[in-house]
Amino acid sequence: MTWILVGSLALLLTPAAAPEHQEVTLTGMVRSLSDVLKDRELPADPEPIADQVVLEQGDGTIAPLLSDEASRALFQDKRLRGRKAEIRAWRYPGLPYLRVVSFRVDDQGTLRTPEYYCDVCTIHVRYPQPCPCCQGEMELRMISQD
Repeated sequence: MTWILVGSLALLLTPAAAPEHQEVTLTGMVRSLSDVLKDRELPADPEPIADQVVLEQGDGTIAPLLSDEASRALFQDKRLRGRKAEIRAWRYPGLPYLRVVSFRVDDQGTLRTPEYYCDVCTIHVRYPQPCPCCQGEMELRMISQD
C-alpha cells in the first residue's frame, strides 16, 4: 500500500512535459473576429465571439489569438486593432490558436512595440492598466526596437 501511495505522489509531483510548439512570425491585421465575419457576410451570433481577436493575414487566413499577458493589449486596447501587425507566436499542433510571444503594430509606417507608461513613476507595462505604483493612468507609447 505504501508503494502505491509513493508512486501516485511521484506521478502527481512530476511536472508535465511542455507541449511541442513551432515558433512562427506572421504578418497581417489584428481585428476582432466579429468584424472579420461581418465583412465576409458570414452570419454568426456576436455574443460568443465578441471578445475574440484574430490576425487576418494577407491571403485572408485568420489565426485566433490566445489571450494572456503577452497578447492582452490587443484584446483590451482597440487602438491597436485595424493596423498592420507582425506577431511572433507559438503554434501548437492541432490547435488553431496562436500563443503570442511578442508583437509590433504599424505606427506612421513603421512597426513599433506598444507599451503603457507612467510619467510619474517611470514604469512601463505590456497592457493597459492603472500604474502598479501610483495607480494613475498610463499613456500608450510606441517604441522602436532599433
